[in-house]
Amino acid sequence: MMENNTDHSEQNNFSPLTVQDVDVDFLPIVYEIIRSVERDFHDNSAKARESQECSQRVLELQKKFDIARAQIKRLPGIDFNKQDQLKQFEILRTQLRLKRELLQKYRNMCSFETSFK
Repeated sequence: MMENNTDHSEQNNFSPLTVQDVDVDFLPIVYEIIRSVERDFHDNSAKARESQECSQRVLELQKKFDIARAQIKRLPGIDFNKQDQLKQFEILRTQLRLKRELLQKYRNMCSFETSFK
């Protein structure tokens, strides 16, 4: 488990991430927590040990949530609200339309052939 912690600390906290970089693999830890809660121990020492391990897994899950929150905050565009996103989308759509029109204009222009003899 310590390897994951060092991987996250090595990353620059200010560099933007992609969605694929965000670590949201919570299911294995949740599964372990549920599995440990479902076990029925007859021995009190085993119950205490399993309870301590379950508490440790819950802390691990909480830490993983905190890391995911920090990573999500570094995603580009996360600070824009819906209106800002729609506005930016329209600006980009307009730029794309203008560039396509310009490309079409250049394609339709007569080509000039120059020959050097």
